Amino acid sequence: MRSAHRLRPGFTLIELLVVIAIIAILVSLLLPAVQQVREAARKAQCQDHLHNIGIAFHSYHDTNKAFPRGDLDGTFGLTSAFVPILAHIEQAPLYRQYNFNHGNSHPDNLAVVSQEIDLFLCPTAVIRRAVPIPGCDANNRAPGSYAVCSGSGDPWTPAFYPGPENNGVFTNGKSKVVRMRDIVDGTSNTLMAGDSAWNFPDYLFSSGSCAGQQRWGFTYWSSPYPLSTLFTTRGPFNPRRMDGDSSRLASFRSDHPGGVQMVLGDNVVRFLSENIDHGVLDSLATRDGGEVVGKY
Repeated sequence: MRSAHRLRPGFTLIELLVVIAIIAILVSLLLPAVQQVREAARKAQCQDHLHNIGIAFHSYHDTNKAFPRGDLDGTFGLTSAFVPILAHIEQAPLYRQYNFNHGNSHPDNLAVVSQEIDLFLCPTAVIRRAVPIPGCDANNRAPGSYAVCSGSGDPWTPAFYPGPENNGVFTNGKSKVVRMRDIVDGTSNTLMAGDSAWNFPDYLFSSGSCAGQQRWGFTYWSSPYPLSTLFTTRGPFNPRRMDGDSSRLASFRSDHPGGVQMVLGDNVVRFLSENIDHGVLDSLATRDGGEVVGKY
């Protein structure tokens, strides 16, 4: 007797391949949109980080009647501008633990400077290697991805050789500390801080057990060196390689597509296109240059 049930035909190989192709096309169409949404969320969080960093610097100013130096003692021997604001970003225990009589690399301060602080890390920025690597990174300092702006000139001036004072909000060397009244260009026209990404594939370790390996970046949030947390607009904006010029380490750069996030003196965070006119960028970096800054 024949069965009353008829066998239903399944997918043919061609039909299965067509379905797979359709799914692949849909995924390829949806994936960029999903990535854009995720980056938009990360970018918004980065803006919030920079906004809160700006508020912390203003709070420090209200307490001390001046902004901190980019290198706290003017010799690159102590610490960056980010350590004095620990008490203003709900990190008071770390602030109290830090010994300001010693530098950021002193054994007394390693317990503080080895702490990764979420506010000092951009959510988009990729730390492209382990930090620290024993024997390669000095004193186990934790990474950061933001730097303050010392103006439009040479980041090393006037620390180690004669030259003009820094013309930004955060100074180094023998330059005077900056007060709010010194920002005569207006806080809405003056950069305070911005992105610093670990994205230089041609930046290599030059010594130690890691010599020759990719170093990628040098931004340790506690380090006062210009190549670490004290940047200027002198070099190319948002560079992707060092190209043999180590001063590019002192250039603002990010992993955000197309530009860099910066917080201005009025605590407004702006996304600056990597194609911004460099003259406009230099004008934004100075606190008292008297430039007329148009649309950007």
